[in-house]
Amino acid sequence: MLEISIIICLAIALFLVLRHYPEATERKRIKKIQFNFIKIGVFFKKYLSQKKERIMHEIKQEIIAKKPELIIEPEPEVEEEPYAELKPEIANLLLEADELLKDNDLREAEQRAIDVICKDKHCGHAYVVIARIALSRGEFDDAKEALKAAIKCDADLAEAYLYLGKVCLRQENYQEALENTLGAISLDRSNAGWYAQLGEIYIEIRQFAKAAKAYKKASAIDITNRDYKDLASEAEDKQRAHASVSRMK
Repeated sequence: MLEISIIICLAIALFLVLRHYPEATERKRIKKIQFNFIKIGVFFKKYLSQKKERIMHEIKQEIIAKKPELIIEPEPEVEEEPYAELKPEIANLLLEADELLKDNDLREAEQRAIDVICKDKHCGHAYVVIARIALSRGEFDDAKEALKAAIKCDADLAEAYLYLGKVCLRQENYQEALENTLGAISLDRSNAGWYAQLGEIYIEIRQFAKAAKAYKKASAIDITNRDYKDLASEAEDKQRAHASVSRMK
């Protein structure tokens, strides 16, 4: 009943408004009618939405008061363990290799990767570890070969494309670096550092607007990292300066 009353009141108000402007042309009058009906529709839609939310909130509160066990809160998302899809023995060796890499113990990390390959020569993750070690040593060609082997084992291994892009970036082969980094991101869009690598490549090839966009994406994923915001701002400054120079030519 309340909704019907509101509609009637609005219709009367609209009729009075239209009577107030008898001198308007027919076209203007039609436009005013259309505009006012749009306003009425927006107002009524907003009113019903607010009323629905209020009713749903009251129902939920009533259920909580009477039967709190019926309210099921959404479970927090659990981050998937690295290498969860692999056999436990293989996964543990790879996790150990990752920790050894963090400690810069390259020899022991390499041994863990070799142990994995001895158990499963088609494990792409192990070749990525080998490549990371070679990259740390500055052995770019060896790193590339290991990453190509990783991709041959698993064509959807995003990390392999990422590190191949990183190697190409270090070799100043920017086009190949771009292609592989974009390939990695197409397989996994959740890693902020990968977008930061993309931004670095765009800076090198002087595509500053795209670099800023990549750094902003990295910042959106990792909101605690202030460096990404600063890098995005620097890229935007370079874009403005580049545009200004281009206009002067």
